[in-house]
Amino acid sequence: MSPAGEQLYRHLLRYGPASTGELAAALMQPAVDVLEQAEGLAARQLVTLTAGAPERWAAAAPEVAVERLIGRRQSELARARAGLADLVADYREGHQPGRGPGPVEVLEGSEVCRRRYAQAVANTTRELLVLSRPPFLMDTGVAVDVLGILGRHVRCRSVYDRRALEQPGSLRDITTYQAAGEQVRVLDELPVKLLISDRATALLPGGDDHPGQWLAVNGSSLVVGLVSLFELLWERSVPLTPVDGSPGTDDTGLPAADVQLLGLLFAGLTDAAIARQLDTSVRTVQRRLTRLMARAGVDNRAQLAWQAARGGWLTP
Repeated sequence: MSPAGEQLYRHLLRYGPASTGELAAALMQPAVDVLEQAEGLAARQLVTLTAGAPERWAAAAPEVAVERLIGRRQSELARARAGLADLVADYREGHQPGRGPGPVEVLEGSEVCRRRYAQAVANTTRELLVLSRPPFLMDTGVAVDVLGILGRHVRCRSVYDRRALEQPGSLRDITTYQAAGEQVRVLDELPVKLLISDRATALLPGGDDHPGQWLAVNGSSLVVGLVSLFELLWERSVPLTPVDGSPGTDDTGLPAADVQLLGLLFAGLTDAAIARQLDTSVRTVQRRLTRLMARAGVDNRAQLAWQAARGGWLTP
């Protein structure tokens, strides 16, 4: 039942029968809403109207009324499970050797590709692997609920092409995903865009000659090979240190803003790109880097990178 319906039912259980007006006053809700909720509960035999004037709503005993609803829901689930078996049988029949689309399905049209991409993300239950580089498939149209699957504790690892971090607003979005649990790394140049859902389904572009075409690879040795490609690129990539955006310092005493600056620098972004992402000027970026080199006691950025790694400055 709805939260409002449950509140009404619990009130009747605790305090006994009440009229619509009394319930409206007790629950601080409009009488018309209370009447609608009560009638909905009555339709499921959770409450009944008592005789007399004024009419009062009374709660049915939960060990009878709620148990009846549970039994009904279990029957619905049993029917759904039986229906699932039929669907699985149909799927296997259509995917026998020599029938159906086979292990590789060609997706034609940007809208079809976007919807299949969003569907693959939403259906992921254990692990999502992503290679992301511009131009992006999901820049318009269908929304991809990455935060939704992260909220379900799905493991998500993404490798971003350095050019992806130069897109306006990309750092803000990536930081949001990191805060929700996404693991992020950056590589100077990715060879391909790729999404792998639960190591069973993979989506990737059909090639530069077919910009509106993607390939869906399902449950085959091809997916195993694409997972191996992802893991290889993951090992070669640079971790992007997550920053919570607070003005405080980390365990090394380095301000969070400087940790973020170093993370972008070591990810391969130019000073101009860093300035755009941090909404500041190139001169300010260079001045902050000079200050960090002075703090590390080094003369150039290569030495700064070595000192940052040695001192654990970028270790989450």
